Formats: sequence, structure tokens, C-alpha cells
Amino acid sequence: MKGQNKIKMTTGLLSKTRHNTFALVIVSLFFALSGCTSTQTSLSYYLLHSAVSSTQSEGSFKSSADSLEKSTPLLITSITLPDYLKHRGLVYQVSDTNLHISTTHLWAEPFEEGLRKTLRDQLTNDNLVVLTNRDYQGESAVELSIHISDFVSTFNGNVVLKGHFIVSTQQPEKGRYPFFIETTLEEDGFSASVIAMRRALAVLSTEIAESARAK
Repeated sequence: MKGQNKIKMTTGLLSKTRHNTFALVIVSLFFALSGCTSTQTSLSYYLLHSAVSSTQSEGSFKSSADSLEKSTPLLITSITLPDYLKHRGLVYQVSDTNLHISTTHLWAEPFEEGLRKTLRDQLTNDNLVVLTNRDYQGESAVELSIHISDFVSTFNGNVVLKGHFIVSTQQPEKGRYPFFIETTLEEDGFSASVIAMRRALAVLSTEIAESARAK
């Protein structure tokens, strides 16, 4: 009987040891997998506008606002975007038919907001006063609406910006101006893509400024 008790006790200890070892392995695997998961889901955030140029343009905006008669007041009334630009993930065209929307490389703010900031900065540099609301009581402003049909980095190594914009005043006639702009990525990666998108918007802002002043 004593021998049997010893066998039972030994068996119990072995079972308990195996159980503890198994639990330790499970916990170790959990932390290992948690580490892998955190590495895989590391997020990167991007700004379409330049925070540095925004700070500079705020100063130029104020100085321009003090002398509106020397500048062209411009009110952005609407911006229309394709659905794929309404996601927070950066978009890359991987083929003629497929787009990839990243889940780890994200815009730090809604794309339209970043687009408005970028255009405001660049149009201000083109000596236009960009209004943010209809409270302006001075002379009539030129109204601008922008329709973007495509704005994407492509597998060809460039950024394509395509669409049209409409400028109008109180006069009945409106000017509709199509645009197709391509800029080259200097290197691979989402950061290079954002820089190329800024350059494309700089070209667009120049076209808008010329059309607005012509009004």
C-alpha cells in the first residue's frame, strides 16, 4: 500500500509539473505572439500639407488680408473626391485595375482637410487670399469648386492628379478648367508619394491662381 501511495504521489507530482510546464509554454507563446502582433501593426501617419509652410503662410495670409485690394479673394466652395480618397489609409495603384489601401500607413487627418490646407498655403503664395467662410464683406470673391476624379500613386512610379475645377464670380458665365498632372516619385515609399502629391497640388494651385486672376 505504501508503494502504491508513493506511485500515486509521484504520478500526481509529475502531472502537476507537466501542467505547470504546459501553462508556462502557453504564457510564453502568448507574449511572443503579442510582440509579433505589435510589430506588425505599427502605424505611420502622414500630413498632406507641410506644417512648416502652413506656419509661414499664416503670416503671409494676415499680411495679405490687410491689403485685399492688392490680392484676389478666393472662396473654395466645394471639393469632390473619389471614394477611395475618403479612407484614412494611403492609396497605391498596384495595376491597371487594382488599388491597395494601406491599413498601416494612414493620413493624420481627413484627406479633404489636408487638401484644403495644402491649397490654401500654395494659393496664398500665389498672392490669393483664400477665404474660409462667406462672412467676407468686401468686394466679391472668386468662387472655386474642385472635382478630383483621380489622385493616386501608380505602379509606374508617378502620381496622377486628374479632374477639373470651376471658377466663377457674380457674372453668369463660369469657367470650367480640366487638369491632368503627373509628378515623378523620387524614390519608393509612402513618404516619397506624399511629397510627389504636394508637387502635383503646387502645379494645380498655379493653374487655379491664373484662372482666378483672369476673372
